[in-house]
Amino acid sequence: MDLSDEELVARARKGDRPAFAHLVDRHRVSVFNLTLRIVGNREDAEEAAQDVFVRAYRSLDRFRGDARFATWLYRIAVNVSLSSARRARRDLSTTSLSEPEDDDDGLPLQIPDTAANPAERFEQAEFREQVRSLVSALPPIYSAVIAMYHIQSLSYDEISEALELPIGTVKARLFRARAALRNLVGRSMEPDWPG
Repeated sequence: MDLSDEELVARARKGDRPAFAHLVDRHRVSVFNLTLRIVGNREDAEEAAQDVFVRAYRSLDRFRGDARFATWLYRIAVNVSLSSARRARRDLSTTSLSEPEDDDDGLPLQIPDTAANPAERFEQAEFREQVRSLVSALPPIYSAVIAMYHIQSLSYDEISEALELPIGTVKARLFRARAALRNLVGRSMEPDWPG
């Protein structure tokens, strides 16, 4: 018997720790993927994801149930990740977010691997890494909406709830995020001519 998120939340509120552990197991990959897309590197994303679940556990009594548990959890994940990204940007005097991270985490950007030979698989892996790097180079609020819409497959309504923004603002941010991503892709494709 598989319990719904709401049933697990009700049990966790009564002190049933295995119920909350089941919620963590159910949502840990999607929360990690979201934090990774916003903060840009595996180590900070793992720390942020842990913080998300700690905050969620401590705040279970404040979950009203008028939104899905996953949406409520994504709201916490976005807030934690944006705070982490802001701290990281303040400390950027020695690190650049535009440099690709060396993380062979095996987490696909939901791009299926249909390559028939190793050379094509290598090119696809390189492309996924370039996309991951470019999304990470976006301002955190843009990488958040890109991740939520294109990677987590959330609807405009769900993103609106998670970010506590009007749907029009979500659509505008997604439009701007896509434009910024296109700009980054264009710049990354320009040849380096000697000047």
